[in-house]
Amino acid sequence: MPPIPSDVRPRRLNFILSNGTKWANGTNIKYMFLEGPEPQRVVVRQAFQQWKGLGIGLFFTETTSIDEAIVRIGFDQTLGSWSYVGRDILGISKPNRTMNFGWDLTVDSYGLTTALHEIGHTIGFQHEHQNTNSGIVWDTDAVYATFSQPPNSWSKAMIDDNIINKLPPNDLTASNWDSTSIMEYEFGPGLVLKPADFQQGIFPPGTLSTLDIQGVKAFYPVISTSSFIKLAPLNSVPIAAQSGQQANFSFTPDSTRKYTFQTVGEMDTVMVVSEKGDTENHYLQGDDDSGHDRNTKITLPLVKGREYLVNVRVLYTPDANAGAIVVI
Repeated sequence: MPPIPSDVRPRRLNFILSNGTKWANGTNIKYMFLEGPEPQRVVVRQAFQQWKGLGIGLFFTETTSIDEAIVRIGFDQTLGSWSYVGRDILGISKPNRTMNFGWDLTVDSYGLTTALHEIGHTIGFQHEHQNTNSGIVWDTDAVYATFSQPPNSWSKAMIDDNIINKLPPNDLTASNWDSTSIMEYEFGPGLVLKPADFQQGIFPPGTLSTLDIQGVKAFYPVISTSSFIKLAPLNSVPIAAQSGQQANFSFTPDSTRKYTFQTVGEMDTVMVVSEKGDTENHYLQGDDDSGHDRNTKITLPLVKGREYLVNVRVLYTPDANAGAIVVI
């Protein structure tokens, strides 16, 4: 998400932040391995398939092309395990990694747990123990002492970012704290002061919880292209979606040339254009106008007779009919 101007109205800012890291539903998130032995890659592939197997609107496709890759995965064991969150990945320049695994994923079942957790970040989920509804009070000295040691070897700032600091309420759509979530860390005894029930530790099962599954399906429901609204050149079509919702369109050009897709009106949106394929959609380009006094705009050369999908996620709108989309 691009930097937001400091003078953005608070209500508009709140909606932008709460929806900012979510992908446009229908996006094909292509990933590649920058390095790493094949057995560890297999674990990561299994984790991507487990998320996709829930029946969600995102696609995950492996590629060997750095130009195509949105997610770039490394296995540097000096860097720990981590991932950038959601669409923040798009701000990381290539060929830099957006995800890393800092220990051997093949040793035990914790390897798959780690891969599921980091892909959860890639999808847009934050740490569950940083949920504003968790009520966790940490023994901060004990937390710093524990996580500054291997295998994490984190700095104080990293421990604050990953554990201690609560996420601002506007930065997430949070349920009640789910201590069984795949996004919840395991914590041993002596780190949690409150709630009392967790003073002996937090031990999630390391699998996708019921709330994880419900949450990802709510954020990214399966969408059928048959429900997409068809676009035609120079024909303005309303974007009938509230803040946090999405409108989906399709376009089949009648000649091969450059076309421009542009939103108009008082909205903050993320727009993604993909080419529809037989087995997968091919991400072409995206744009984000959040917080700025402009509209999303994408210009691409398109081929006659092919079908293109245009997903518009509304980050903020004053009402459901404050904007439209047009093809030029």
